Amino acid sequence: MKNESPNSLSKVETAKALRLFLYPAIFWAAYGQVAGVLTPIYTGFVLFLGVKESQIGTIVSFAYLGGLAGLIAPSVIRHIRRKQLFIVGIGFAEISLMTILVVAIPIHVAQEARLVVLIALATLGSIMGYLVSPVFSSWLATVIPENIRGRYIGKRLFLFYLSSMVVAYLAGRFLDVVGGYKGFAWLFSFGMLTGIAGYLVLLKVPFPEMEKAPSIGFLKMLSVPFHNKDFTVLLVFYIFWVFGVYIGAPFYNVFMLNRLELSYSTIAILNGISMAFLVIGLHSWGGFIDKYGSKPILQILMVPRVLIPIMWVFNSKENFYLLPVVMVLSGLVFSGLTIAINNFLYSVVPKGEEQTAFFASWTATVSLVSFVAPIIGGSLVSYFEPLHFKIFGFSIGNLQLVFMVSAVCLVLPVFLLRFVREEKAVSPGYVLGQLRRGNPFVFAYNFFLFSRAREESKKAQAAHAMGKSKSPMAVDRLAKALDDISPEVRSEAARALGETRQLEAVEALAAKLQDAELDIRFEVTQALGKIRSKKGIESLIKALDDPDTRVRNSAAMALAEIGGEEAKEQLFQKFSAEFDRTTFPTFTEALSRMGDRRIIIPAITRLENYKSSVIRLQILNSICRALGAKNRFYE
Repeated sequence: MKNESPNSLSKVETAKALRLFLYPAIFWAAYGQVAGVLTPIYTGFVLFLGVKESQIGTIVSFAYLGGLAGLIAPSVIRHIRRKQLFIVGIGFAEISLMTILVVAIPIHVAQEARLVVLIALATLGSIMGYLVSPVFSSWLATVIPENIRGRYIGKRLFLFYLSSMVVAYLAGRFLDVVGGYKGFAWLFSFGMLTGIAGYLVLLKVPFPEMEKAPSIGFLKMLSVPFHNKDFTVLLVFYIFWVFGVYIGAPFYNVFMLNRLELSYSTIAILNGISMAFLVIGLHSWGGFIDKYGSKPILQILMVPRVLIPIMWVFNSKENFYLLPVVMVLSGLVFSGLTIAINNFLYSVVPKGEEQTAFFASWTATVSLVSFVAPIIGGSLVSYFEPLHFKIFGFSIGNLQLVFMVSAVCLVLPVFLLRFVREEKAVSPGYVLGQLRRGNPFVFAYNFFLFSRAREESKKAQAAHAMGKSKSPMAVDRLAKALDDISPEVRSEAARALGETRQLEAVEALAAKLQDAELDIRFEVTQALGKIRSKKGIESLIKALDDPDTRVRNSAAMALAEIGGEEAKEQLFQKFSAEFDRTTFPTFTEALSRMGDRRIIIPAITRLENYKSSVIRLQILNSICRALGAKNRFYE
């Protein structure tokens, strides 16, 4: 049973923490593009030092082996009072090991010892990072309110990848221009500064009081998470997924640098494409996951995830046109998978101090698998080295064969995922049905514009376009926009909900129609008419008594669009009541569209009440339509 211990921070402190937590994401993204063991910059520097391709997997493996330090994190953290200072101090050590000391290797370390030193620094730096990772994750998970978790994670990741995209391109361009050891030295120095800046921000973030877990032995503490079935099943799925990913992950940059012979800036552009679509995905998937659950999104996205390593195979020095497609697909898929996994993990771990043990067990287990997989990948690179053949005209070598193995290994997690349990999850078929309704790409693009817009007119235009996409995904966003402080945005959001033609929009629209002070009741009645759901009839009937003539007339026409005996009878009662010259022509028009011949005599009688030839002709047209002439009078 999950312990729902409340966040001890006040609303103001929580808001401050959520805001400040965004800055480390930006700074650490910049640091990670330089010092991350899987980045082109780090890979290029390692190759510059004379390390073999197959040995890169070994460096990556030991970097992830440091994750086992997370096992002792709960015991260490339990006895530390000033946890923020502990995180910052250890963080400084991590940054130094992965930047300044790494870049000093060519000056102070002999060629034959460089691999060993690289492995040692990567391992020590990783140990430092993973030592604070569980308590940092617990801190972050405690602060984020559950009802916005998916969206906040998406926002934080959006800033992380946006920073990564910018820094990756600028760093690549810088390295192409400056080149050599000097270029690497400047970039690693920059990485050190941004990494330290991220940790310094944490000193300003409010730290909540966490519920004290009972003091238990080290081994028993580590076993606690594995008594949680949901956590264990999710972890089993994830470690098989990580194994499949990390068999090939260390060698994609090697493939681009050594096989395709791409420049750093070209690689940065390709990675930028991936990150750009990843950013778009982060703006879309968060709300999707909050609404439909993490499991169906994982089930849908794991299928194209299997295809990505295969797509890497069919590229060559002369023909790498498939790479941009790979990057687009990678960005969209990775964004959804990342948010879904994080959201899933945060939802299954309990609140309180024992949360650290769960994150430690997760991190340590995943790190152990991440250690083994690249070593196996590196061994396969060496084993496949003599093999060379062609498929569809593409030369296939050892690296491409490793990518194929990675794809095969990713098939198993697809089946394991069905055993992962999530209470609020819907079926993947239902989600796919939602995706097929309307245009999800038009929605995603315009939702991105809507969320970034600062001008009322641009936000209104984006809302209009979201409605035109007719995607059910737009309903929640547009429903929230009905409360926008801008009347222009509110009005366009109401119209856009009508354009979606989605039944899910009726409830939100009907609720707004009850607010007599709201200035978008006219647009709301129009929208309900376009959706044509009988669920909107009751609200529209009440709107026939609205003090605003435009709303009454619009409600009548909306009822005509919906149709049905109930709507017709209620509308005829209003029509037959006390004569109202401002609504009579429209009510007559609406009832004629419903085929109600009872309007004929009253309509003929009331013709003399109107001097306007336009209104008289409108009434005559309605009479003819009621008699069955359809639009012949109008024509």
